[in-house]
Amino acid sequence: MSALPAVNTNYWFYACSALTSVAGMGNLRGVSLMQFTFNACSALTELDMRGLDPSGLTNVSYLFGGCSALKTILMDADWALPKSGLSGMATFYNCKAIVGGNGTTYSSSNYGYAMMRVDTAGAAGYLTAG
Repeated sequence: MSALPAVNTNYWFYACSALTSVAGMGNLRGVSLMQFTFNACSALTELDMRGLDPSGLTNVSYLFGGCSALKTILMDADWALPKSGLSGMATFYNCKAIVGGNGTTYSSSNYGYAMMRVDTAGAAGYLTAG
């Protein structure tokens, strides 16, 4: 798939309960809004988001909320959220199976967008460098 322009992926896969994996998100350009994009995709186990440019993101609220089977989210090793202008409550709410690349597991007290980073020895996160 070649690069596609997209600004808003809100609700794209919302409640797609039979969806098990997604690849190609890195082909999107200019994404700013990702609210509820994968919310309630209860069978989703793996996402390949390598290549996704995070520089324009402004809202990731409930992006993966309710993805109770989601275990792995692949991102580029240098992937990082913008340092300002971002909101995102409950980004990983109820993602009980999630495991970051360095072994960080889900915590019911730590499911906001701050965990949307590549898991390393120096910084816990729920993403895996791929």
